[in-house]
Amino acid sequence: MTPAGREGRAPAVAGTRPSGGTEPSDAELSQAFAAGKRWAAEALYSRLAPRVFGLGRVMLGDPAQAEDLVQDTFVKAWRKASSYDPDRGSLDTWVLLVARSLAVDAIRHRVLQQRTLAAHRAQPPGPAEPGPEGLAVTRDLAHRARRAMGELSAGQRAALELAYFGGRTAAEVAELEGIPVGTAKTRIRTALLKLRTALEDRDEL
Repeated sequence: MTPAGREGRAPAVAGTRPSGGTEPSDAELSQAFAAGKRWAAEALYSRLAPRVFGLGRVMLGDPAQAEDLVQDTFVKAWRKASSYDPDRGSLDTWVLLVARSLAVDAIRHRVLQQRTLAAHRAQPPGPAEPGPEGLAVTRDLAHRARRAMGELSAGQRAALELAYFGGRTAAEVAELEGIPVGTAKTRIRTALLKLRTALEDRDEL
């Protein structure tokens, strides 16, 4: 099966799988995949689709969304295949990192939708419009939050997104990130403290 997604489809360019009875290397498979060789798309999909689906089930908790993740992952992998560097890791790891990034984006989008819906439902009828001071405070807090998130390390940001936005436990974060539980707890706690400090510090204005 050739991986396909809502935004595009792996190209059905003619191509013959290398003969000789040996499996192609990651570099050969990546080059063929980027060139639109059908055998490469099918080989990569067959090898990694179950693992991407499993990752989607763990992170997203929904089979339908996990299936979407599989499709979106291979569409993005095909489009970004030229950026794969075999010297920096295996092709399997690269594809799974693509999947994890898409899953985190999906979690963030889901949480944003839920919060927007909850805020809409919680609004009393005929709320008073915020005054200039209230708007200034809101903008300031949003700016501080964005700046604080940007100052976090990649590991801290990923741990916070999975734990806070994704509702994952420290043990689940550790498993998904491939780190010890103690490290996951430290990253989550450090990230939260940095955000709290940024939002509580009003003396900079």
